Amino acid sequence: MNIAGVKMEMDTMVTNVWKEAEQWQKLVQRGRVTMKQIATVNARIFATENQLNNVDKPRELRSTEKRIQQMFLRLQNPLQIMQKVLDSLAKIKDSTTRMHSRLGLWIDDEHVTKHRIRPHLRAPKLLEVLKFLCQRYDAEWEVKEMVVYHLEHISNSYDLGILLEAWCNCRHAGGGQFLSKMGEFYDAIGRSRSFVTFQQNEKLPHTSDNRKSRHT
Repeated sequence: MNIAGVKMEMDTMVTNVWKEAEQWQKLVQRGRVTMKQIATVNARIFATENQLNNVDKPRELRSTEKRIQQMFLRLQNPLQIMQKVLDSLAKIKDSTTRMHSRLGLWIDDEHVTKHRIRPHLRAPKLLEVLKFLCQRYDAEWEVKEMVVYHLEHISNSYDLGILLEAWCNCRHAGGGQFLSKMGEFYDAIGRSRSFVTFQQNEKLPHTSDNRKSRHT
């Protein structure tokens, strides 16, 4: 084993962990903004579709259907953004898994275990953080994947509310325990906790209606 090379890679891992953690949060926040845009457009679509029940004249019917088609077109860009966000989150998740796997291969070596990667951080602690992040990122990504998959199949405002809450409320890669764990890691590497931007879960109102599934 090239101990010098391993030490350098562990140093790079530390930097990657905090950079990717902060990037993860930026991506989730971008998704929050985009999800709310999607919710706004869908709410208008639902309202306009309901108007179809009260339209009698063919000209008004064509006009209303045209507005609905235009609003569906407006959804395409934010839907693409959400897919790109999901793909970027997957890269961070996979990167964390690779780091955890590689460090796990070296951890039994005494030189690796005793090495101070930072003044207050040794390899066993870094491995612990990576394991924690692997578990949390995997679970959170599965939720985000479910949200993005169902975005194109929303049939009513209640379903939309569930998806919006599922994206905005990061129960796995967010919340008090997650903040505490990342805060400890930031302390250990000498990075200010002010950069720990993981947001607490949001309280989002659920809306419901009795509409039947959307027809396309």
